Amino acid sequence: MNRGNKVCAIVGMLFSATAFIMTLSFKQFQNVPVGPEFVPRYLAAGLFICSLVLLIQQRKNLDKRPSPLPGLRDIGMQRLIKGAVLTLVYALLWEPVGFIIITPIATFVLMHILGQRRYLAMAIFSVGAMVSVFVTFRFFLNVEMPLGLLDGLL
Repeated sequence: MNRGNKVCAIVGMLFSATAFIMTLSFKQFQNVPVGPEFVPRYLAAGLFICSLVLLIQQRKNLDKRPSPLPGLRDIGMQRLIKGAVLTLVYALLWEPVGFIIITPIATFVLMHILGQRRYLAMAIFSVGAMVSVFVTFRFFLNVEMPLGLLDGLL
């Protein structure tokens, strides 16, 4: 059994179960068919199912040769670590800086981490994604997005 896949599957299942349980404590709104728990709950369930499938596939795998775990010199592992750090910084700056400012920056940097180098396209996509998400949540779903530094202006 591939040890790396087994570990990833178990970690994924634990993470998704924890996330699902946390969605049970989200505030419920009256007369709102889709609350703030909807997307995270289904993403957590999807991650759990995918992790379970990976675990089952690994148990059925007859190849006993373990695949090597990537080290810190592996480009994929470096991208993973940079992406995780970026996600942490994004989460920490979400409220004080605001969604409108931090989201396009984080999207642009993540695209750069993943190897994209067409900067104009990256900038257009980053701003466009932020605008579409902001408009959808703020005006269609009536979910308040943190404005941070722009709080008095918008």
